[in-house]
Order: sequence, then C-alpha cells, then structure tokens
Amino acid sequence: MRGSLVLVLFLISHVLCAQNNDQQDYALPIDIPIFLSGTFGELRSSNIHAGIDIKTQGREGFPIKAVSDGYVSRIKVSTYGYGKAIYVNHFDGNTSVYAHLKKFSSPVVLKVREKQYNTESFEVELFLDPEELPVSKNQIIGFSGNTGGSFGPHLHFELRETNTQKPINPLLSYYNIKDSVRPVIRALFAYPIGENAIINASQQELQIPFRKVNDSIYVADKIEAIGTIGFGIISYDRHDNTYNKNGVYGITAKLNGIQIKGIKFSKIRFSDSEHLPTLIDYQRYSRTRQRVQKLFRSSSNELEFFNHVDDGYIEVEVEKNYAYQIKVEDANQNNRYLLVPIVGKEQEVAVLQKKRPEGKEIETNRDYLFLYDGAEIYIPKNGVYDTSRFELGFEENELKVEADHVAIRRDFQIKINAPDSIDGHYLGVKSKKGKIRFVSNTIRDNQFIAKTKKTGIYSVAQDTIPPSIKPAQQYDQRWLSNFKTLRFTIDDKETGISSYHATIDRKWALFEYEPKKKELTFNFDKYFTLEGTKHSLEISVIDNVGNETIHQLEFFRK
Repeated sequence: MRGSLVLVLFLISHVLCAQNNDQQDYALPIDIPIFLSGTFGELRSSNIHAGIDIKTQGREGFPIKAVSDGYVSRIKVSTYGYGKAIYVNHFDGNTSVYAHLKKFSSPVVLKVREKQYNTESFEVELFLDPEELPVSKNQIIGFSGNTGGSFGPHLHFELRETNTQKPINPLLSYYNIKDSVRPVIRALFAYPIGENAIINASQQELQIPFRKVNDSIYVADKIEAIGTIGFGIISYDRHDNTYNKNGVYGITAKLNGIQIKGIKFSKIRFSDSEHLPTLIDYQRYSRTRQRVQKLFRSSSNELEFFNHVDDGYIEVEVEKNYAYQIKVEDANQNNRYLLVPIVGKEQEVAVLQKKRPEGKEIETNRDYLFLYDGAEIYIPKNGVYDTSRFELGFEENELKVEADHVAIRRDFQIKINAPDSIDGHYLGVKSKKGKIRFVSNTIRDNQFIAKTKKTGIYSVAQDTIPPSIKPAQQYDQRWLSNFKTLRFTIDDKETGISSYHATIDRKWALFEYEPKKKELTFNFDKYFTLEGTKHSLEISVIDNVGNETIHQLEFFRK
C-alpha cells in the first residue's frame, strides 16, 4: 500500500501546466453562438477530422461569412463529401474552407451556374484567379446547409496552409469559443506487447479501473506487469453548454516524469486518415465500436503528428516501480490527468494469448495472387497494416475473402467469371442478412472485376428492376406559374442510382440530387429561361447495371 502511495505522489508531482495558444485575428464564419459538434483531429469511422463542425441550431440558411480578406480560389459542388463548398485564399498564407452549404451567394452562384450549364452537370469544380472573386472580411459568401456527406445541418469549417493544403487546427485561433470544461477520460486499457509480457496475470489486453482524486486527476488501480507493455485510452472533450462528445486536442504520456509519447492535433495531412487504423485498437473497434486510442506506436504507424520520443513502449523489469502519467488536453488549456502505478512482478499466467485465427497468412511486405477455376484474388504489397490471416476460397460460384477484424490498407482485386448473358448482372457482396450488395459491373476478359477494401463473400447477381421516379405532387398537365421548385423522389432498391439526366423543352435542366432524401430538385430561377406557356419535362434515371426509367410530363407556366 505504501509503495502505491509513493508512486501516486510521484505522478502528481509531475503534473505540468499547458502551453499558450497561438491566436490569430480571424472573424467568426457565422453570427450565432458557437457550439461545436466536431473538433479538429477527431477520430471518425474512416477519417481524421480536418476541421471543426459548427452547430446551426438544427436549421439551414444562416449567412456564412469570409473570416478574413482574400479571394475565392475554389468552388466545388459534390453529391457526396463536402457537398457545396467554398475555398478562400487569404493574404496571411492560409486558406479557409466552408462546406455542406445550402447555397452560395449571388456572385458565386453566377460562376457555378455557368459551369454547370456549360458542362451539363450538377457536380462541378472551379479554380479561380485572384481577380475573379475577391472577398473582404465578414462578406457573405454562402448559406449554411446539410449537403454532401453531412448527417445534419451544420457548417464544416477548415483552415489550411495555402501552399501545402495541410489543415491546421482552427481552435488554436478561435480563442473566443467558450470552453471551460476539462476533457473526459472514459476508459484505460493495458496491452501486453512483448511475446512474454504479462499484465495482472493476463497475456491479453485488460481494462484497468481508476478512481477520481480531484477534478483534474484520476488514479488507476496498481497494475503488476512484466515485459513490454503499452496503454490506450478512450477520451473525448466537451465545450460549455453542449453535450456533444468531441475529439481532444492532445495526449501526452510520461514515464517516471520523462515524456515517452505525445500527440498534438495542431496540423495534419489528408493522407493521415489512411493510417487511422494504426492509431486505434482496430480489432476492438471492429468488434465493439469502442475507439481506443493507442499510446504506443506500431511499426505501420506513419503519422507525422504522432510525436514519438520513445514510441510509447514500457519495458517493465522485476522488482521495479514505475510512475506512468497520461495528460489529455483540449485547445483551450483544460487538462485531465490519469496516473498509473506500475510494479514489476513475475507472475503465473491465468489468461493466455488469444488463439491466432485460421486461414492463409498475409504479410505486409509482399503481394499475393490466388487462382481458382472461375475466379481469382490479388492482394497487393502493403495491402494490410500488419501480418494477418484470411479465409480464402471459391466454391459454388462464391468467392470468399474473409478476415475477422482486420484493417485493409490497399484495395485488393477480385475477379469472377461472367455468365454467358451479362444483361443486368453485377458483382456483389453478401450482407449479414444474405442480401447481395452491388460492388461492380466492370467486365474485362469475360470476368467481373472489382477493387475493394471490403471483405466478405462475393458472387455474381442479376438486377432486372429499373429505378423508380415519383413526383412530389401532381405536375402533369397543370399550371405551375406559382411553383418555385419541382421535386421528384428517385430510388433503386437493388444496385443503386448510377446517373440521371433531365431536360425541359429538350434543353438540359439543372436538377440537384440529394441522396439522403433520394430527391431530385429543379429550381425555377433566372438561370433557366422558359419560352411560351406549354413545356415538356423528361427525366431519365439509370441504375448501376444499366436499367433505365424515363418519366415524362407536360406543364404550363407563364
């Protein structure tokens, strides 16, 4: 007991204050109280968040303003991803990004519409010269929305280095976002890493209980260990007056007062998201959706912001005491500490290492080609992050490519022979409920071919049902002079929507597609001129295997 108390006191004595933030003179992009639903560096399911998500009170249409003088350098309209987005280059060498917008300001719309009608495409991307669309600080450039890969109304805002396009943490500049709440450490895990490592009589990872000492310090139960070990935590941050669980800014680990690991989300690369599985306990995440951030660096971890002093590993020797300290901090200098006493002790193993899964061993440093009568699998070099085992095979026209809780780094390629008649056929993968989900309809040398990271059971299926097109209300043979929009619901139950095309009076018409609502929308505006009073509308929707539905109607409008 006395030894544990000494360890705790030693740990507490090494709790240090956070450094000051680097502040810049930017305006806020929106004139409402700022509450965040997402922070910079936040670990998402498939990426590391490159900006901040500003809540918009569950509504769309708030004016969005340029945070500083500059010019619009890029405009992009996408069905997915950032949706409608504006990029503004500033004179200080940074670029600000405003994403998921509902619509653009009039000068921006004019540029976008010209491009859309010239290319006959809703999805467009423009790169502008400095003199084309200059903007001043606080000038309205768009309106908040929910477009693209957004799951609710909000503004996704980024700051990037213009030259490198590396995102930087806006919270280090937006010092006026109120935050007096300390980050939360939800759980602590200990990992036996070395072959002979043992923690509390176990060769498997363990969750370690801890207790509160005061508002900023927690102390874990003493652990007994031997060999090479490491730790991981579940943590999140909150801001004043909101319950959103956001990502933390930094995590630092010290051993006996000396830093052995540091992570600071001040700047990232977009390519860092590729290495997200190396930053977390991916197997646990795959099984339970618990996102445990590892405080030790695996050999496959190539993240720049993962500041390694000694890669975070701890070599525990018999009859030695260790004081391990974890500090979690947010961008506003609020800190939380977790102190972990460690005692080196020889011990009998009560819980053995997990059994290695069966199957073919796939190493990271070579590629693999598996040939079957009617199918093949190609796994490229660096296809997985760590050596893993796969169950592979081809029986009864089903190609098995399965691996339990394995993170795939590079697309693997699969091929299955196509049937004699390929009309409506496609390559799909089985869901857990047995439904075949579309993957590819690409045929080469009489084989369906696909590149994918999704493991599972693949087979060739057929879709003969065309998409559906349903008007939101009755438009045919009606006067629509007072209508501002035309709306249609489009859907395909089997393979999904591949493309759509719409004309009014045989001229291409801009219909915006919102896949979350499965909705096509045409806006009656000045950018499309109607001549006369009687008009014909035709919409064509094609699914991923070429089934087509055409919807035609006539309407009247002055």
